[in-house]
Amino acid sequence: MNLPTPYLFILIFFGCLLFIGILLSFLSKKENVSDNIEKRIEGALPGVQCAQCGYPGCYAYACALAKGEAKINQCIPGGPDTVDNLAKILNVDAQQLKDDSDDMIFTPRTVAIIHKQPCTGCTKCTRVCPVDAIKGKIRMVHEVDMEECIGCGECVDICPVKCIEMTRLEPTIKNFNWEIESIRITGETK
Repeated sequence: MNLPTPYLFILIFFGCLLFIGILLSFLSKKENVSDNIEKRIEGALPGVQCAQCGYPGCYAYACALAKGEAKINQCIPGGPDTVDNLAKILNVDAQQLKDDSDDMIFTPRTVAIIHKQPCTGCTKCTRVCPVDAIKGKIRMVHEVDMEECIGCGECVDICPVKCIEMTRLEPTIKNFNWEIESIRITGETK
């Protein structure tokens, strides 16, 4: 079968493209195995990006879990349901860590407090607060709404005069969360 040169060139060109496409498809599927576990872990986390686990966000915590660098009970907003879901995904025993994660629910929250004397009212903290817990006008002293603050610490990092401090609420009846079941954030396994 003698094909004219242009047709032969086109046929060889498409054959090479097909081979490269199959090769790239194979390589992308091979690389997605570790990425898939990280996405499954991130899907099981509540996604509030509060950094109470010690990592800057849920994705960073998911990566650390996938690498085995973190414990599955570090997500405070997720509670025991998230610990159970993470244990299923990672095939680990959650019973050893169950008591620790249950105790974290009863620990009073960590919230931000703004010291009024050095506050310049620059509004940088109000712009980074993910839940709009900081109130105040420009060039006026700002205040934190303790009921809204999730304790993420974003405001502490951005404050130019370092007048914001993270503090744990006192374990009093007023600060105890009486509606634990209604506010627990649960993740979903996929």
